[in-house]
Amino acid sequence: MYNENYPEIYQGYFNYREPYVENLEDIYQKPVVIPIYHIEELFNDQVLNDVRRFNEICNDPDAKAEYELLGTQLKERDLHIFKYFHFIAAQRYVLDELKTKYRDFYELEHTLKQFEAIGYDVSKARETDLVKRKRQLLDFQARLCYRQFA
Repeated sequence: MYNENYPEIYQGYFNYREPYVENLEDIYQKPVVIPIYHIEELFNDQVLNDVRRFNEICNDPDAKAEYELLGTQLKERDLHIFKYFHFIAAQRYVLDELKTKYRDFYELEHTLKQFEAIGYDVSKARETDLVKRKRQLLDFQARLCYRQFA
């Protein structure tokens, strides 16, 4: 039913979205907080409908207000997903490992954006290296939900 690239727990969410990596160091300076959402609230059919709608209207000038509203909501959800898994990782005593996976993903993504900005074609690296790091991160997070670290 879902793309086989990522664990089923995400219900296809990360087929359309990237892991949250904004302000990582600022976030990591603060204590891990108890999440306000449970996993079923973070990944469900309504959320996937919102993601699909967001992608569907991205180039529609008549839907600009809806696009901006959905974009804000999805970005907030991405942050909640990030916080959820960091809380679980802290409970399982593997928070440093999760942080490393996020940093690895972020650093490669940031580097590729820099190369793109100066005119390099990084599509091959995005399709291979970045996808590999994303998969490693998402697989690690999914294992947290299945208590494989307990």
